[in-house]
Amino acid sequence: MMRALFSALLVSSALASGEIESDIPLGLEAVTGLRSGYVYRGVELADTLLDFQLEAEIALGDQFTLNTGAWFASESGAGFSEFAAFLDARMDVSDLLTLGTSVTYHDFNKALLRDGVDVGLFATLYATEDLDFTFGAYRDFGNESWYAKAEAGWSHRLGEDSYLGLTGGVSWVNDLIGRNGMNDFYGRASVTYNINSAVSLTPFVGWSKLFDSNDTAGDEVFGGLWFEVIF
Repeated sequence: MMRALFSALLVSSALASGEIESDIPLGLEAVTGLRSGYVYRGVELADTLLDFQLEAEIALGDQFTLNTGAWFASESGAGFSEFAAFLDARMDVSDLLTLGTSVTYHDFNKALLRDGVDVGLFATLYATEDLDFTFGAYRDFGNESWYAKAEAGWSHRLGEDSYLGLTGGVSWVNDLIGRNGMNDFYGRASVTYNINSAVSLTPFVGWSKLFDSNDTAGDEVFGGLWFEVIF
């Protein structure tokens, strides 16, 4: 069923591109990634993982942006896999503030988490051109839990064709696989190299450290590589 939805998303994006290209800015992005570990909201789901994502961004005027897409991930030599489709809507209230909402459907295979819809609200504050803070709250209907995060992101240009990106934050959960309260301290460091205006490579290192010292199931340090193409 969800793979049918994925096909419909791609077809719809293609049709929309042809119909509104002259009126509304539209960007398509395809990303393939390989990572040594996969942690989702502090829950370790897989080891070596290959994933693919296709995303479309539609600018609806100066203030509103829609992002829609889907991804598929599969663990090497194991049974875990994940299919997901999402829709984000964002409004730029000012140069300093963006408000948004998201809806995501997850279809897990052989995972600790259950399938279902995840709905959230978030706000991003821009302290400078290179530094921002994001606060979000999400309801996971599949696992009947709540998730919230406070996150900071920073970027620094290393050269004409490359830049450094750092992201870090803390999360809180309510009734996520039996966890309650402060969940994990997570982050990622990456370096993006733009091969040309449409193709880039991004090696990265990430981590997730649970606040509960008695629960080490989600403590993880991982690395990986993204290959991105923009249409």
